[in-house]
Amino acid sequence: MNFDEVNVQQLHEQTFQTIDLFQIKTIWSDCLLNDSYRVTDYSELNLHMTKQELLQLRWIDLTLPIGIYSNEKLVFLYNSYHRKLYTENVVSIALAGHDASFLDFLLAHSQTFHYPDSFSAQMESLYDFSWDNLWDSQWREFYLPKLKEPTSFITYLLVTLGAHSFHIVSSKNEFLSGFEIWAKRTGCDHSMERIGKWMWSKTYKVRGEISQLSEHSLHQLVSLVNQSEEWKGIRFLIPTATETVSLFIGGDLTQGDGYGAFKYKLAGEVISNEI
Repeated sequence: MNFDEVNVQQLHEQTFQTIDLFQIKTIWSDCLLNDSYRVTDYSELNLHMTKQELLQLRWIDLTLPIGIYSNEKLVFLYNSYHRKLYTENVVSIALAGHDASFLDFLLAHSQTFHYPDSFSAQMESLYDFSWDNLWDSQWREFYLPKLKEPTSFITYLLVTLGAHSFHIVSSKNEFLSGFEIWAKRTGCDHSMERIGKWMWSKTYKVRGEISQLSEHSLHQLVSLVNQSEEWKGIRFLIPTATETVSLFIGGDLTQGDGYGAFKYKLAGEVISNEI
């Protein structure tokens, strides 16, 4: 799916606090005609089914967005990341009338990071955390689906979550030269800082501002990172209403062991790792 083609301007928008498959099926029953549809979660799922078959689905991953198309026209979009529904008709089911925060969503769909010590030490050494070195900062993790084309999914995830900058530590000449070419072409505001104990160190910390870039430009950046296998050392910064979240993406998304690990701190209170 080319996410540039997703157009929800013609659809009605509603927000919700929580939702389950039963509620979504009720909405489908009310707003979809007796027709054939294409159903996708923009990663692995891509099914063609009738409305009746759609209403008989027993399982679907509600941590992913769900798009339903009729003759390649988007008629329904479930945006799990921002907790929004887009439908052709106003749905009758009672939904919460306010947005849930990105951090609230991540907390609800994540678990305690099982190996934070070594990962935290490595990441804090690489990126020199300042604001989140405090004692009440928290680490959590969530799993990503097995993806045939992880570049498009990660691009969409970052655009939807509103990532505004990134940090990469790399010593690979191919990536660094490719990044420089990409940055000049897209006009990305960036810096490259040599790090390491020795003057001849070839390791660089790359910082870039992506909030003003097009989705196409961000897709090119993710492709560069993905091809260079730099996911273990990439940090995305995502602002929330209360704090900036550090999000790392690692693992092999094509083999089904991809994960996201994030560190956050809420000012003035300690957040338990238990939900």
